[in-house]
Amino acid sequence: MFGTAIVRGKVIRFRLPAALAAAQKRNAGKSMTDEEAVAFVEAKRREVALRGAKPYLEARS
Repeated sequence: MFGTAIVRGKVIRFRLPAALAAAQKRNAGKSMTDEEAVAFVEAKRREVALRGAKPYLEARS
């Protein structure tokens, strides 16, 4: 399976690694709703924010 990317205005085609190609085929046709996408991004943002605040929160307790 080949992937396509635009790099500095040029279209580049490259062969995907076998594991990535298998994952791509497994996920074909699946998509998130807008609400699911927002919830996913917010969960990741919250996770990173808590990780950064952990030393501060531990020092205060």
